[in-house]
Amino acid sequence: MITRALPCFRDWCRLQPPLFCWVLLSFLGGFGLLGESQQQRLSRVYEQSRSEYLKSPDSATLAWPFARACFDRAEGITSRPVRRALAKEGAEACRVALKESPADGACHYYRGLNLGILAQTQPMRALGLVREMESHWQACQLLDPGFDHAGPDRSLGMLYAECPPAPLSIGSRSKARLHLARAVQLAPDHPENRILWVEFLIQRGEKATAGEEFKVLQKILTDARIRLVGDEWEATWKTWEARTETLRARLEAHP
Repeated sequence: MITRALPCFRDWCRLQPPLFCWVLLSFLGGFGLLGESQQQRLSRVYEQSRSEYLKSPDSATLAWPFARACFDRAEGITSRPVRRALAKEGAEACRVALKESPADGACHYYRGLNLGILAQTQPMRALGLVREMESHWQACQLLDPGFDHAGPDRSLGMLYAECPPAPLSIGSRSKARLHLARAVQLAPDHPENRILWVEFLIQRGEKATAGEEFKVLQKILTDARIRLVGDEWEATWKTWEARTETLRARLEAHP
């Protein structure tokens, strides 16, 4: 389940001429094309959720599951036009629903995620899209901070961590620390939150603290293996395991 892990490219935002922000969301995936069975599952979920959504396009309760399906499916596809088309569908569904239900946190959240895909595929629009993503995740954080295992804070944390700082963009290491730490506080048993936190600490050179947090992460992964099971978690576990081994190697190489 890609959205539950907010899986990761290592570079969220790269500065591109003429000083626009190219967003490559860490938790927006980028782990390569998924296996055929996984692709089929994501396609089936997309078609089912789209069919339900079209029965009542202004319904927030139908819009955000469809937007989630658009995002998840786009994550497993390498074709830029197809990814862009899916993200546009998801983002637009949430935009329409938010007109009728502006306080729906899930619609804010998944509009932000789909805008991230659009920013990745349309770099010249990235800077404006980044600010809109920030706005929607801030709204979700106020309305439903625990949604998707503290997804709003997790998303904001990575956005601030990887974007260039002002005046070029919205990057802020202090804000990144605040939101990543809050995600761990709100959903301490979710592996993605812990992995991102350890990655951030290592990037900031705080190896001793990162080492202690890594010990906690190892226990959490063992427990999560019992809870987070099924086909929707298969791809996520592969990325978690790979990132965990990378963290282990970095900590062992520089104790």
